[in-house]
Amino acid sequence: MRCKICSAESATFSRAKILDRHEIGYFRCPACGFVQTEEPYWLTEAYADAITHADVGLVQRNLHLAPIITTIIGALFRPSGRFIDYGGGYGLLVRLMRDAGFDFYRSDRHCANLFARGFEAEPDGEGGYELLTAMEIFEHLADPLQEIGRMLSYSRSVFFTTELLPKHAPTPGEWWYYGLDHGQHISFYTQESLEVIAERFGLSLVTDGVSRHLLTERRIPQLLFNAVSKYKLAMMLAPLFRRKSLVPADYQKVTGRSLTGSDV
Repeated sequence: MRCKICSAESATFSRAKILDRHEIGYFRCPACGFVQTEEPYWLTEAYADAITHADVGLVQRNLHLAPIITTIIGALFRPSGRFIDYGGGYGLLVRLMRDAGFDFYRSDRHCANLFARGFEAEPDGEGGYELLTAMEIFEHLADPLQEIGRMLSYSRSVFFTTELLPKHAPTPGEWWYYGLDHGQHISFYTQESLEVIAERFGLSLVTDGVSRHLLTERRIPQLLFNAVSKYKLAMMLAPLFRRKSLVPADYQKVTGRSLTGSDV
């Protein structure tokens, strides 16, 4: 099997049972370290529900990310711009960011929009977005380069989270992030593989080396990114970057009526 990132011939790495019934193979690239499953024939089954029942941390994760993204935008980007959350699920993060005053939109071809109805991004990758966020999406990608290219058609800056493979390259039974219970995680990255992606698209990679990463054309100092992407510092700085909430304007857009007497 060829590596989906750098096209080197990947070697058989491990086998594991997913969804309690499918025995599948994992392959590791000797050049960039990227680990991928065999062609994922089980995805229709894995996505019977777009968001797996095992994702019990969904709400907590979005509440955790909102101040980090607020601080990253405030420190590194143009806060008055438009933003897009790619693979935005139920729309919770978009709603939180609009509550904080940022003009966010949602894009997700596979999941119902519960919290950000009326704020869908254009479906065909119209550019002009200041920043695209992709939270816990990269590990789901069956064709990473194609999907990342689609993301970049919206914005040339992508802030994303995905857990990097630990240095000792654990096998599926040794690392929870393989997600054997739900079968949705099929692509696993190293920092080297992310650097290949950045080079392919003519971008720079800034990463904390663990789970938070930025692909961008901008020159962003590593130390600054590390600082503003840390939760504790972001919690202190986010109130300084919050803007006037879009809740009243959003209410008027979706209902046609003014939200009077609001203290939002």
